[in-house]
Amino acid sequence: MIDPRWRTVLAVAPYVVLGMLVAFALGMQWGDPAHLVPELLLCLAYGLLVLVLRDLPFPWRGGTASIAVLMPALILLNLVLVLYQGWFAFLTIATFSIAYSLVPWPWELVAVGATAVVAGLAQASSFSHGVAGTIGRVLVVALNVVAMCGLSWGLRLSQRQLEITATEAERGRLAREIHDTLAQGFAGIVTQLQAAEHAADDGARERHTDAALALARDGLAEARRSVQALRPAALDTAGLPEAIRETARRWSARTGIPIDVTTTGSARTLPVEAEVALLRTAQEALANVERHADAHRVALTLRHDQRGARLEVRDDGRGFEAGTPPTGEDAGGGYGLIAMRERITALAGKLEIESCPGRGTSVRAEVPG
Repeated sequence: MIDPRWRTVLAVAPYVVLGMLVAFALGMQWGDPAHLVPELLLCLAYGLLVLVLRDLPFPWRGGTASIAVLMPALILLNLVLVLYQGWFAFLTIATFSIAYSLVPWPWELVAVGATAVVAGLAQASSFSHGVAGTIGRVLVVALNVVAMCGLSWGLRLSQRQLEITATEAERGRLAREIHDTLAQGFAGIVTQLQAAEHAADDGARERHTDAALALARDGLAEARRSVQALRPAALDTAGLPEAIRETARRWSARTGIPIDVTTTGSARTLPVEAEVALLRTAQEALANVERHADAHRVALTLRHDQRGARLEVRDDGRGFEAGTPPTGEDAGGGYGLIAMRERITALAGKLEIESCPGRGTSVRAEVPG
């Protein structure tokens, strides 16, 4: 897969190189039509082949048959032009670009190798026709083939590594989405149903059951949006400050823990990824408070400025020793903290967690605007 930033360069490179060589040939051989005319006709054929078989929107564009015709024809034309004048070795730049971008692997190696032979013959055109010249010509051609095919192989390995990295990143994203939607929702449902089992009266039992149903509905909506790779439901109809306020309000209503929400600065629009990361961080921090902190009060602060946005969630709960976050069957093996850190650092942001036994916990996240 070609990087989109290079598509335009690769599209115009053959025409730019061809145009420069035609201009050079006109300047150098204007008074020698016997050589100039055949060269111009060959250049015209080269340009028309690229235009008709690669660029114009004909049904055969990009097909296997068109590539199988285009690539050998371009290499042959390039070779004939090199035999006419050595400066047409520069045309191999265009031929290489087409081979690298158009020919599928592993046939790319054949096209690149053949083009390298043309380039090597042009570079060795001044060698003598004796034994030493022949050996030198063979060595130059071999060096070109090894170098350019090695580059092709290296680009292939680099592309495979990029694909592996992208796959791992997508797996990480899916793991975070599952944790932030389904896992959190299930944990909340279990907590509410356990509370309903031990409720002192029917009113309390009904209240916990209703909370579990609400969590199940929210989890279902979030799961659907995750599958569709959309924003969290809270961000569909509101900005980040309003989404965080609503998240905090519903969390407080469900858990009975008071929460103070403060937003400062101009709430300018952040990139979607940054808003999602901050909202998920707030949700995960509040979920951890509910499961582990035994807190009596929580303070949530969102600040916007020219550099971006900062979120802080502070509780007055039991805290924990630095470097040993709470774990257990509800903590998901500590994955919540890992997911928070991965989300924030992926945006070139910072995540800091401060805690001390008996003195609560503070989670601070910062993302650039």
